[in-house]
Amino acid sequence: MDSAIKINAEKENQKTVLKESYHSAPYKLTYYGSPTFHEHLEMIIMSASPGVMDEDKLTIDVHVKEAAELKLFTQSFNKVHPMKIGAVQETQIQMERNAIFHYISHPITPFKDSIFLAKNEIHMDKDAVLIWGDIICSGRVHMKESFVFSQLHSLTKIYKDNKLIFIDNQFLSPAKQPIQKMLFFEGYTHQATLLFSSSFAKDLKVELDEILVQDYEDITYGFTQAANDVVIFRALGNNGELLYDFLLMLGQLCWEFSQHKIEELNPKREVIEEETAEEVPLEVPIKKKAAKKAFKKAESIKKLEVIAE
Repeated sequence: MDSAIKINAEKENQKTVLKESYHSAPYKLTYYGSPTFHEHLEMIIMSASPGVMDEDKLTIDVHVKEAAELKLFTQSFNKVHPMKIGAVQETQIQMERNAIFHYISHPITPFKDSIFLAKNEIHMDKDAVLIWGDIICSGRVHMKESFVFSQLHSLTKIYKDNKLIFIDNQFLSPAKQPIQKMLFFEGYTHQATLLFSSSFAKDLKVELDEILVQDYEDITYGFTQAANDVVIFRALGNNGELLYDFLLMLGQLCWEFSQHKIEELNPKREVIEEETAEEVPLEVPIKKKAAKKAFKKAESIKKLEVIAE
């Protein structure tokens, strides 16, 4: 089955609104909570299907216009059923000046003999901000289906001002690769990736060096600046929900950090704190404040504190 999802987000009177949208069966696109609760726009992709079937093709098209802020969510794990030919998901993202796009999807769960290709192509203005996360599961772990899928290929390309600046190309074929050894899953069952692309990626990396200094019992992680405008974060674990919450926490940190940096670069815009409703002076050390605020606001931090050593 061929399906499509289209989103067009635009800034109107200091608020991001949905200007155009489209979805076809079995997918549905709807607001994530109240559309008037935030100044940014939050949407969720839902599905009436039990999962991805053989020869399915999903096309996702997202356009985030100038200064618009969009958070896109998914409903549940993306289950990929047994196949003979394979299924494809293609995502095209267009981001204009000062746009912020946050998309962290639930884990992909490939069943036995499944074949799946995920192609993501992101075109950004030099002043846009991308927060992009995904998680790959080894399969239905509790049904003893770890690493028995046929093939999983995830390809993500980021273009800035029409110039390719980053490629993340993961091709997994358990029958042909030492999938559980070094440089692959290393004994874990889930792998998470978070990409942050922005002109101030270097500043974020400096903050992460100070903030992410704690070890966690059930998660192994690392991060690096992969390009001038890209920071990549990888994590390994054995619990998809835990890794998803961990990425959401990091994504919220990146979101808060980005908003403050944009305000820093555009001092004419009024900055309002949620509780004090007072203008924040620009001499405040915004980067560190934003990062700490994000950690406090993230609900998933409670789970991480429980497993911390």
